[in-house]
Amino acid sequence: MAKAQGRFLFVDNTAVGLAALPPPLARHRVDIVQQYEIDRLNWAVYDTIILTIHSDQIHLMGLKDKFEGYLACGGTVLFNGHVVQPFLPEFRLFQPLPKRGRSDLLVHREGDHPAFDGITGEVLSFRKGVSGFYGRGMNPPPQGAIVINSIGPDHWPLDWIVERESGGRIFVHAGNDIWGFLMIGSPENLSHVQHFFDWLSESSNLKDTIVAA
Repeated sequence: MAKAQGRFLFVDNTAVGLAALPPPLARHRVDIVQQYEIDRLNWAVYDTIILTIHSDQIHLMGLKDKFEGYLACGGTVLFNGHVVQPFLPEFRLFQPLPKRGRSDLLVHREGDHPAFDGITGEVLSFRKGVSGFYGRGMNPPPQGAIVINSIGPDHWPLDWIVERESGGRIFVHAGNDIWGFLMIGSPENLSHVQHFFDWLSESSNLKDTIVAA
């Protein structure tokens, strides 16, 4: 049965106010908390911890044990941006595409995935006819990760998800915040954002366990 409501922790860390937020989402609750306050929270009440491209990854390195505890409870970490501090063992440093011409920045759907139902590679590749907004490189995925979208002629992994044997999952998007891209453009793109967060909620395996601080 689909969950009636998802609950998400949006980790904010911008110098000039809030980062681009998802639009109002039906059925879901998004708690916006400044990054340097999140260590005081019980993460176990959240289906997903949302990390934006603006995250202070040095600070996140100091929360490695808390992330491990949260994932062990079945939680989801949604990471947007370029890995510069591998605060999770699945992370590798970001690699930019060697070429950035229009054809080098085409996004490819690598397979069906419920989070991206109805979203084509063309939708992800272009915004008003210009390519490169969705991503320009990769955070290399670990063995066993499912690659959802890739970029460039060599199909570098751009969006991938890995399910941990010990519990929890990590969704990585190597670009600007994924909802920000989907919100821009045609009005029907807003439904893609809703659908993405519906999937995060409905597929959550979070257990009712307290995560140690």
